[in-house]
Amino acid sequence: MTNVADLENDLLARLTAENPGRRITRVAGSRWGKLFLPALEETAGRPDRGLRVLCIGSWTLGLLAFETLVSLETLKPGGINIVGLVTDDPLDVDAKISVNKRFWRYYQEPEREKYEWGILHRALSLGIPCYTGDVKSGAFREILTTWGPEAIVVAAFGQVIDEAIIDFPGYGIYNVHPSDLLHRHGAGPQPWEDLVERNASSTRVTLHRVSPTIDDGDIVGQSPEINVRLPDGSVSNDVRMLGEKALVPVGPMVRELALALVDKKASGLKGPLDSLDFERIFGPDFKSRLMEPLDPVKRGHILPLSEDEEQYTV
Repeated sequence: MTNVADLENDLLARLTAENPGRRITRVAGSRWGKLFLPALEETAGRPDRGLRVLCIGSWTLGLLAFETLVSLETLKPGGINIVGLVTDDPLDVDAKISVNKRFWRYYQEPEREKYEWGILHRALSLGIPCYTGDVKSGAFREILTTWGPEAIVVAAFGQVIDEAIIDFPGYGIYNVHPSDLLHRHGAGPQPWEDLVERNASSTRVTLHRVSPTIDDGDIVGQSPEINVRLPDGSVSNDVRMLGEKALVPVGPMVRELALALVDKKASGLKGPLDSLDFERIFGPDFKSRLMEPLDPVKRGHILPLSEDEEQYTV
């Protein structure tokens, strides 16, 4: 039987061994989790200007959002500045992140360690600090103030985000949810199980403003329609394959969100975005790709992850 504490210790040891200059500490006032600070040399060359963005996310969905922000930070210097990453700690038995209701329930503890390692390793190697604890604690309020994000992007996170966090960033806090919230489908922790239960033929990814009620904030925009049927028109009950296909638009949507926020700041305007027309933004080739049927042969290779990161697919 797997010892979760051993896996947690292994994760911490691997992150430290990768660079002994990193600091990993418990945060007084948080009921679980840790603060991960990159080594000094890892922070060399970090941007000091641009829209300050905090990424809150985990698992494949969070990694896609995070990598999109990283690519923009690299390709458009001075555009955005990723100030931190907040992510799930699925190995901490004290963590209140609904492990048994969310996607984590499909993974044994060693696989959970792999996903947590993947996103923490990536962020720290880029000089970005990380936090895995209670976001409703006074301790995180202090961390949030130190990081000072102007915008927050949320993608697959197991804690309810309260008004103190929602009200912090001047350019808004946005959640990427892989279901058609406009038609009240798939809110909550099991959007793909909802597809199976409804015998649905398609879905969409929704970008919405975060509110204190889960998946209930004002909708900013939705992806074009995504086909989730098999080539013969039948329905798949493979939740992980459904999930993988549904996440295809996530990166492009986060990219457009970030670019719009950067443009808004550059223009001198304040406040969150009200809408993004993804139907207009995305061209016919991308829409055609979304409408291709599920291909079980491609399972595990659908998402635009690098060769090293493909192991972190759904």
